[in-house]
Amino acid sequence: MAKAKKSPTPKPALRHGRLVLTAEQAETLIEIATLVHYSDGFTYTKPMMALNRRLANVAGPNYRRACLAEAAARERAYVVR
Repeated sequence: MAKAKKSPTPKPALRHGRLVLTAEQAETLIEIATLVHYSDGFTYTKPMMALNRRLANVAGPNYRRACLAEAAARERAYVVR
């Protein structure tokens, strides 16, 4: 029986379309989500900002424009109430 080889790269932890996150990146994303949901404000670390940038760039410019427009509309609706 052949011995299993170890992979030289870390195994992906999360797959969504063509985006593959390492376990460390998935952990950072969970940390970001937790902080956003459960705090009144916090400072992003460099790894958090790098992951945010990577995630934002995956979808492409049309998605980013639509996402930002939708968020701006939600903010306006929230302030008006």
